[in-house]
Amino acid sequence: MKSQLPLLVLAGGLAVASVGCTFPNSRRSVPAGQANVLQRSELGVVTSVREVNIEGQKGQLGMYGGGLIGGAAGSGGRGVGGAIVQASSAVVGAVAGQAVEEVVTRKRAQEISIRLDDGSTVTVTQEVSTGLFMDGDRVRVINGGGQARVAMATN
Repeated sequence: MKSQLPLLVLAGGLAVASVGCTFPNSRRSVPAGQANVLQRSELGVVTSVREVNIEGQKGQLGMYGGGLIGGAAGSGGRGVGGAIVQASSAVVGAVAGQAVEEVVTRKRAQEISIRLDDGSTVTVTQEVSTGLFMDGDRVRVINGGGQARVAMATN
């Protein structure tokens, strides 16, 4: 089993690394929930921007993957002591795997405060996909379907 440990670690690493892979495309993608939904837009000026992170996922992939790797890493002993070491290694691996998954899936974002042309102020937090917003930028706030996003104003 010890000779398979490096292979298991390599396979786990490749699985975690491949989670973030995407295919390039020149068109902007929108979430499926925004299709065929009435959206209203309002113009305004950015008054403040704060860098934030959107929390990553803590799902089954990290937990099971980490548990399997931890269990395999602690499988060298025999008897009751070996079983205890293997079980505790699996638990530690599962916790560590979930933490790694959360960090890998975390997204960089901006919390953008905007003074709308009607005088009201709104704040939108969105993932940084292309370009960063700065104080004084003229923007369009698009909202509908329970979601909002900020885009640079074109006019």
